[in-house]
Amino acid sequence: MDSFNNITAKGKVYLVGAGPGDPDLLTVKAFKTLRKADIVFYDDLVSPRILGVCRKKIQMVYVGKRLGIHSCLQDEINSKLIQAANEYKTVVRLKGGDPSIFGRVGEEYASLLSEGISCEIIAGITTASGVASSLGFPLTHRDYAREILFLSGHKKDGVNSDAFKNINCVGKTIIVYMGLNSIDLIVSELLDAGNSRETQIAVIQNATLDTERVFTGNLDSIQSIILENQVKSPAILVIGEIVRFYREMEILKNDYSSILTSL
Repeated sequence: MDSFNNITAKGKVYLVGAGPGDPDLLTVKAFKTLRKADIVFYDDLVSPRILGVCRKKIQMVYVGKRLGIHSCLQDEINSKLIQAANEYKTVVRLKGGDPSIFGRVGEEYASLLSEGISCEIIAGITTASGVASSLGFPLTHRDYAREILFLSGHKKDGVNSDAFKNINCVGKTIIVYMGLNSIDLIVSELLDAGNSRETQIAVIQNATLDTERVFTGNLDSIQSIILENQVKSPAILVIGEIVRFYREMEILKNDYSSILTSL
């Protein structure tokens, strides 16, 4: 590309993972990059406490996207990053979780490189890992789950209807990002694939934050549980027997707390 022979941008763009929300789960490298940023383009799922890490009086630009609601189209975001790299020394594109997992980082990375702009991807703790640590259960376990499957409830042109066909949940931990609004389809496809109605599923809203809420059920009950509790996005789904392990550990913790209280 001709742009590589004539690099005029004065700045570098960092595509940074903000982690699942809790500022304590922000990586050291991400923290250092945010502290030196001249301008930050941030997503809808980046918590205010993470944004508070940035220096005061720098420019903060909201470019969030939610299902059906876009403050900026992807092409606009790409253009804004290119323009910022020509005006600022350190540009940060801040994304929730890890930017390489359903974060469209590939599109932005390619767009920047095609313009000869220096850029770097900084990994973040995934929302799935954040959920596991927050709730105290592993994503894999020799007796419950030997595989992990990451899926998105949506794709570029709508519901990701193909992702859940013919999936056998036995022996797997299935993590579904952006799946709350597709829960009816997800349940239907998994049942059609022959999975038991007792297949365990958890819905975690606002993972790792003070407002975190956790609801557990199975494929037969989860839709009514979501409706009754008015669960809203952002939420992540965890499907598989590892959810049963989580419930067993919660019983143990409650029993232990009761014993300590009675002493």
